[in-house]
Amino acid sequence: MTIVAIDIQPQFRFTCMAANATHFLLRPENMVNELNRQAALADKRVLIENVSIDPESICATVVNRNGVMFGRPSGFFSQCAGGCRGTHLLQGLPSPADYDHALELSGKHVHGACFHEANEANSTGLLEWLHEQKADTVIIGGLAIEETVANTAKQLSWYSDNLHIIVNLGACHGYAPESTIETIYQMRKMGITVASNAEAIPELMRRFSGINQVKVS
Repeated sequence: MTIVAIDIQPQFRFTCMAANATHFLLRPENMVNELNRQAALADKRVLIENVSIDPESICATVVNRNGVMFGRPSGFFSQCAGGCRGTHLLQGLPSPADYDHALELSGKHVHGACFHEANEANSTGLLEWLHEQKADTVIIGGLAIEETVANTAKQLSWYSDNLHIIVNLGACHGYAPESTIETIYQMRKMGITVASNAEAIPELMRRFSGINQVKVS
């Protein structure tokens, strides 16, 4: 069977106030080491990348579709020329081409990475790819835990009975402590495993293995 690590939207754009009119995350680069550590425990690594830009944001008014700025770049917006687009991952992560599989999302996409829209009518292909890989364990990290991370974990739980799902808190980042704590509670209530960091994951996987052996016998 296959262990898959999923990096959800680990992108520079979410650290930029100009690129995010209502939501931005303070220093999510702190989670890069944990994303790499959880990937070292996996057989495959998947990138979920958001390639859109918040239409209400400041830099949406000065950067065109190709990441080129209108007019002369100022110091404030010089980082936005391409940097807020989906091709710029947080420093320390592999390039998108070095992942085993990559999927692109567009829009705010707070409903999860398994479907292109909230009514779940159009699959992104993530569920199908995991099935093809015979995945039995999925380790999730990324942005933001209250939205795409948690909703992806919930979708995987709903649509596959064959997956052990681990959300690695060390590899995630949330908007606020209160909303993060509530999200963790809701995931645990659904039976989703939550790890404090990558160091705790091997023991969790050993427990999964023991459970499977009991079921088979």
